[in-house]
Amino acid sequence: MGAFSFVHLTDLHLMAGGRWAYQPDGWAVDPAANLRRVIAAVNGLEPRPAFAVLGGDLASPDLLDPSRPWTPEEYEPSYRELVDLLRALPCPIHPTLGNHDNRAAFHRILDTGVADPAEPWSYGFDHGPWHFVVLDTLVPGSPRGRLRAAQLEWLQRDLHGHSDRPTMVFLHHPPWPVGLAWIDAMGLENGEALIDVLRRHPGARTIVAGHVHTDTLIQREGFTVLTTPATSVQLSQVSQTPKLLPGPPGFRTFRLDGGTIMTRVLTVGEGGASAL
Repeated sequence: MGAFSFVHLTDLHLMAGGRWAYQPDGWAVDPAANLRRVIAAVNGLEPRPAFAVLGGDLASPDLLDPSRPWTPEEYEPSYRELVDLLRALPCPIHPTLGNHDNRAAFHRILDTGVADPAEPWSYGFDHGPWHFVVLDTLVPGSPRGRLRAAQLEWLQRDLHGHSDRPTMVFLHHPPWPVGLAWIDAMGLENGEALIDVLRRHPGARTIVAGHVHTDTLIQREGFTVLTTPATSVQLSQVSQTPKLLPGPPGFRTFRLDGGTIMTRVLTVGEGGASAL
């Protein structure tokens, strides 16, 4: 198998027909409508992507009323909407969970078949010469992320078993600060523990995250950490205090050719996708 492409879509924040209202500036966004536009743009890519990685915060009905906890049953309509919308994608999906997701509802509606839907879900898959790892950083009730000791042990074993392949790691919370104080306060609590595992595996030097709702590139200690704009709403790239922006929705494309990684961010306006 030669070169291939895939896409990273993240922070979909579906809320079963609801709109994400931002009172300080008086705007509201329909996350489902934005996702439809993004999927239409993905369908227009050449070549077609081999798969899509979904980077977490897939459903977020809790944003309609953050004052109370939401039950798995209340999350289910948003995940059903997700399943319906994703049918229009031209490729398989590989999802993970973010801090706004609900594990029980996610696993039930997406029918993942996991043995224990209450536990973090980490897994790997291969395509061409590449290995991909997807890590669940959700800590229920917290905006911050964390990887459990058992996940890090699993990751060590998985990477050892695929040491002959270049590897890319996906998770919701980036392991290092991105330079936005209010977002960095909600980061991956044990990011250095993840990096410690990856240091032992020279083929695993690229990490792709969501959570930040904007395009970020960090190069440090031989690692490259990328974040991707949201399909829902964006965050200011310069404000050190919370500031949301209504758009435009975006996603990231990858082209892998041997050990070479080519990536770009596309935004989706009313007229379709365009590169930043």
